[in-house]
Amino acid sequence: MKKSSARIIPVLVITVLSFLVSAVAVFADTPQLTLERIDEVVTKLMKEKNIPGLSIAISMPGKTIEKSYGVANKEHNIPVVKDSVFEIGSVSKTFTAIGILMLQEQKKLSVTDRLTKYFPQYPQWHDITLKHLLQHTSGITEMTETEPFKDNQQKDWTPREVMARMAAEPLDFEPGQTAAYSNVGCIILGLVIEKVTGISYGDFLNERILKPLGMNHTMLGSTSAIIPGRASGYVYTGKLMNAPFASLVLPYASGGMTSTASDLIKLTKVFTAKALLNKKSVSDMFAPVRLNNGTEFVLPGSTLNMTFGYGLDSIMAGKRVIPAKTGGISGFNSFFAYFPESGTMVALTANLDNSLESLVILTDALFGLKTE
Repeated sequence: MKKSSARIIPVLVITVLSFLVSAVAVFADTPQLTLERIDEVVTKLMKEKNIPGLSIAISMPGKTIEKSYGVANKEHNIPVVKDSVFEIGSVSKTFTAIGILMLQEQKKLSVTDRLTKYFPQYPQWHDITLKHLLQHTSGITEMTETEPFKDNQQKDWTPREVMARMAAEPLDFEPGQTAAYSNVGCIILGLVIEKVTGISYGDFLNERILKPLGMNHTMLGSTSAIIPGRASGYVYTGKLMNAPFASLVLPYASGGMTSTASDLIKLTKVFTAKALLNKKSVSDMFAPVRLNNGTEFVLPGSTLNMTFGYGLDSIMAGKRVIPAKTGGISGFNSFFAYFPESGTMVALTANLDNSLESLVILTDALFGLKTE
């Protein structure tokens, strides 16, 4: 959730996922991948793009592929392994959305609830619902473009400090009028989860989502906690360097999690309604944004259209919706895509800043997809 990522994430999503429209046909059948082919493509790309370390996990019905490459820490020459832990940035939003939908199924809240039900001290947000926050249609201005957060993302700003500061800003647009990517929405949703459950967001995440899914290497991250297997983040500017420090407290429920590619593909259980959510909730999560005027929000791209789901960046391929999510934070990038027709899920994590394009190239090379 570094400063540059907030406004360009929709563009990055289009770039990273531009292959997905043609991918539907490919993924309709189980991809015939060999470990040798994966090794060849990944090692070549990592050398060309100066990526220190990378993990890829692919979940298909009856088959799972998990591979790791390179180094998690360059200075100590520690290799990336299956359980190496990467910061996943905005992929965290998917988990927050799952939490909200779980609580709705338990009738503890509704996505149509107004924000003022939980925070009456902000009457200016009376017309904003939880659904608006989930789908980036609230109109709340982006925090990474607002001081004091814009130029001080190293500080551990608390979620309540973020909410209070952003409440002082006028809305960019009427709620539901359009959509614009926002990190603030899921920060507020994390606080809603705390209010409804009476426990911290981190405890809720761990006890209600991660443990049931067996995601043993995933957590709400911390720069101070000792996290076994934590990878270091890097930037490449002619030479490889340590990435600038960025707080994981500030992004919170919007971008503060750490995980592994192997853990992320376990979300397949959620997306197939086999764990945590029922089929209706999954359908709601995947559904495209519908604006106040009744039209679906579409962010046009050169080769595809995109919309937002609940905590997702969804690709609109004709009548198909391909749920996906990208994540970026200082020194790290991550990405997953889920193909409902085949039940296939792909997840990648890398410890290089601005490496999303490389993840596209890798996927294109492995699956023979076009990224035009």
